[in-house]
Amino acid sequence: MSNLGTLTGLTGLTGLTGLTGLTGLTGLTGLTGLTGLTGGASDASPALSAALTHSRSALVGPFKSLSEAPVLPTPLDQPDRLTHWDAGPRYWVCELELLAGLHFSVNQNQKLVTVEFADLEKKPIKSQRLVRLYRPTPEVFRQQLDLVSNYSELREDRAIEVLTQMTPQVPFWGSIVGLSTTRHKYTIELMALALSLATHVEMRFKHAFACPRPVDLSPQIQPMIPTPGHASWPSGHSTEAFMLSAVLQALLPHGGKYKEQLERQAARIAVNRTVAGLHYPVDSAVGRLLGTSLADFFVARCTGQKVHERGFNGPKFQGSKDQVLDFDPRVSMTDNKSGYYEYGSTASAIAASPLLEFMWTKAAKEWQPLK
Repeated sequence: MSNLGTLTGLTGLTGLTGLTGLTGLTGLTGLTGLTGLTGGASDASPALSAALTHSRSALVGPFKSLSEAPVLPTPLDQPDRLTHWDAGPRYWVCELELLAGLHFSVNQNQKLVTVEFADLEKKPIKSQRLVRLYRPTPEVFRQQLDLVSNYSELREDRAIEVLTQMTPQVPFWGSIVGLSTTRHKYTIELMALALSLATHVEMRFKHAFACPRPVDLSPQIQPMIPTPGHASWPSGHSTEAFMLSAVLQALLPHGGKYKEQLERQAARIAVNRTVAGLHYPVDSAVGRLLGTSLADFFVARCTGQKVHERGFNGPKFQGSKDQVLDFDPRVSMTDNKSGYYEYGSTASAIAASPLLEFMWTKAAKEWQPLK
């Protein structure tokens, strides 16, 4: 699992590494398995270039023209051609496919933001709402700040986890399901795609709601690690953790046997961000909802399954005068009894993308038992 510390293919390719504000945020740093994403550029050197030049001049002789034109593959856009590309180009192709058709709507009066998916391949184009989030009231955040202060007592106990979970937490998932960079390369690429989707969506919500961080409300919070330079609600770590938990459960054969451990891990990752002083518990609660909703969508785009619209009503995450609501991962997100979790009664089909379906199939085969 030591090789899970860096996503070497994306390092130096996107310009994200070295920018501390983006490290650990995009889900692109901290993953491995995508080794060689630069297409071999990292192997180049002046000495190698000179050696290859001298070698060619000694070997090739007079150039011989092709006697026949090359055969080009048909039809266009065949999914199985993805196996011919390096991991980096394959990733970018699939990322664009995954993000295409997503759009956001803002309702200023209701303090509501929704994200919908429109299948651009179908005519007429129809949108399917995936998730709706209502921003908490100022009173909710005022109450939540007391909990953030109380959670700081766990910092000494959780410090090593907080630090190692600043970047994508692949080793933590790997320790539960037995993830290997050599045997599960397509699974790791699929996880990177899922994290990319989560990052794009969560950042759009963060920008829209613009909720202050705990340290913005009180100088006594004093986080144990630097506060990221973006808004607090929803929590990105919670969103990404619960998304990966759900995706792995759907991908692995008999994924249900991992459910309890994966969801406990996701919840602990989320809570650790409150311990660190970066997030309120309500950030983790909405992250759980958003991550699960995005996992439903991600799996649907890979397999063609149906999805339910989900929602989070932030103003209802408010306790009484004497009791403040904390993040509780045991609360059901599907029975609509909590008051703040909302679950649509009707499931809508979302068509699978041939490209994403191909990647899902390749990843799923990596978990089939040996014969």
